[in-house]
Amino acid sequence: MSRKLLILSLTTALSGGLASAKVPQVAVDIAPVHSLVTRVMDGVGAPNLVIQVGASPHEYNLRPSEAQALQDANLVFWIGSDLTPWLADAIQTLAPNAVTTALLESEGTIELEFRESALFEAHAHDDHDEDKH
Repeated sequence: MSRKLLILSLTTALSGGLASAKVPQVAVDIAPVHSLVTRVMDGVGAPNLVIQVGASPHEYNLRPSEAQALQDANLVFWIGSDLTPWLADAIQTLAPNAVTTALLESEGTIELEFRESALFEAHAHDDHDEDKH
């Protein structure tokens, strides 16, 4: 999802919420999305994390509190069905009136190639000048 769309969605929801003094309820699927949305909502509210840190998002059983977070949500930001195929049905059932954004399906999202390791490219240190003190 483009940063502009994320900011526009949250700004629209938050400005309406501020006018009525009610902070929107926002649910997000995974920790990285939670971190981004938390930064955008800073000072206004905090999103609810649906999938606990360290849990596999591919197959996950919602806890009652997580299902409640979805049910209470006005906005839902999630990666999409490629990561959490089961979440689409949960959102449709628990949050049918929420404004939902699947980030991988949003215009402007750039998908990078899969990386095999933490190192993104070969990197040798032999070519660096050493600073000898």
